[in-house]
Amino acid sequence: MKQIKNYITGITIMVIMISFIFLQGCQSLDEEPKGNLVTDQFYQTEEDLSAALSGAYGQLTTNRWGGIGNTSHYVPLMGGDDISTQPGKLELYQGDVFTMTSTNSGVKSASWTPQYRVIFAANTVLLNADNATASESAIKEAKAEACFLRAWSYFWMVRIFGEVPLNLDNTMDYTLPKSSVADVYAQIIEDLNYSVENLQVDKTTSVGRPGKLAAKALLSQVYLQMAGWPLKETDKYALAASNAKDVIDSQEYRLLDDYADLWTGTSDANDEIIWAIIFDNFNVAGNANLNTFCGLNNQPSEENGWDQVYGELGFFNRFPAGPRKDATYLTTFTNPYTFATTDWKDGTYAHPFLKKFRAGMVATEPDFCGSTHMGGRDLNYLRLAEVYLIYAEASDMSEGSPSSEAYKYVNAVRNRAGLADLQTGLSQIDFRDAVLAEKGWELCGEYSRWFDLVRTEKVAEMNALKDPSDNQPVGAITEDSYFMPIPYDEVLLNPNLAD
Repeated sequence: MKQIKNYITGITIMVIMISFIFLQGCQSLDEEPKGNLVTDQFYQTEEDLSAALSGAYGQLTTNRWGGIGNTSHYVPLMGGDDISTQPGKLELYQGDVFTMTSTNSGVKSASWTPQYRVIFAANTVLLNADNATASESAIKEAKAEACFLRAWSYFWMVRIFGEVPLNLDNTMDYTLPKSSVADVYAQIIEDLNYSVENLQVDKTTSVGRPGKLAAKALLSQVYLQMAGWPLKETDKYALAASNAKDVIDSQEYRLLDDYADLWTGTSDANDEIIWAIIFDNFNVAGNANLNTFCGLNNQPSEENGWDQVYGELGFFNRFPAGPRKDATYLTTFTNPYTFATTDWKDGTYAHPFLKKFRAGMVATEPDFCGSTHMGGRDLNYLRLAEVYLIYAEASDMSEGSPSSEAYKYVNAVRNRAGLADLQTGLSQIDFRDAVLAEKGWELCGEYSRWFDLVRTEKVAEMNALKDPSDNQPVGAITEDSYFMPIPYDEVLLNPNLAD
């Protein structure tokens, strides 16, 4: 792999080095990680290699109050039409009304710092794995998993910021310029192809550890994004469809019969999940390895919650009625002390809230995890329903019209939601738009809607459908709104990151 010097802030480096020594990561090879990520001098045995890789996974779950497992990961996604917030939550609100600034700490804490921690940790594994006294297959497996983690991190960042520094070494360089979007995607593809070629099994026993199919599912996401804005490499539609179909045809995963079963307190690692970032419940881990994107963080004040993220009303009103909508939204709020109920229309902010991340976080319910605001629900990043919809859209766009297979998979998602089959005879673009709408409803609040609107250049169009009571954009929405500004203090350290 090509070597480009690593850029990362001094503060982040110090945090990482401390983490290398002390971190007990949750996202491990066996979901009960006991190894620590250590320096390159540690690589001697296969056990050392496994410990270093475990530490790389652990970087995904650090900083529950600002990292990937916090509501801060929604900050750059708020411009989508599925979620909203109240003006008092300034970091989230800036994203919702398109007034994002480079000093927004939520963007840095959940979409810059943790990704570079993962990248730095993955680079350390990749640069030192060959030094371990281990079998060739074990070395290739470790490197393949590290490539997957690095690819996922860059894929998140290139969609949030556009041009970012490519860090493929573990040394600091405060003069490293930003790499082009095309170059970042080229590295992502290189990493994921290595993962597909060298991961040992199609599906692992842990949803937190990728197999070949998880790498292919991520590749299908990547190729679909590349086919749209800003690269518009339309030949990538066929590659997105091909990789998605490989995952589908493996029959290693299945749609759960009931959409609501995806969101129960015991549904983590269900048969639909392809890859997830794993957290632990409070009852299991105590005050460690937890997330804060669920529970009171995203519950209404009528339930003693903090009103951070809730549903956007225009999107809610367009969402087809049925069991999927019922499982997606909390529309009746229950006071945890008096048990008095409030309809969402009469709530403080008169918006429905997301129900998906509620289970296990309500003290009066039997599946209570032990904390109302720090939970252990996994962040399910890849699931089969999305792969079905990626295939439907990508095959339609690559073949010029929707095939019976494309209809088959979008209808499978619709039928589970209690909806009839999609109208037949749709044109290429009408079918694409129907799948895009279906994907928005299916994955509401699941970190995809904003990216889909950006790549299809529909951000302004969908924001124009806001309800009058929703937060309204400040000024015109243009392509300049699609990428977040690089964090201000990063630019101070490295002026080459300035626009």
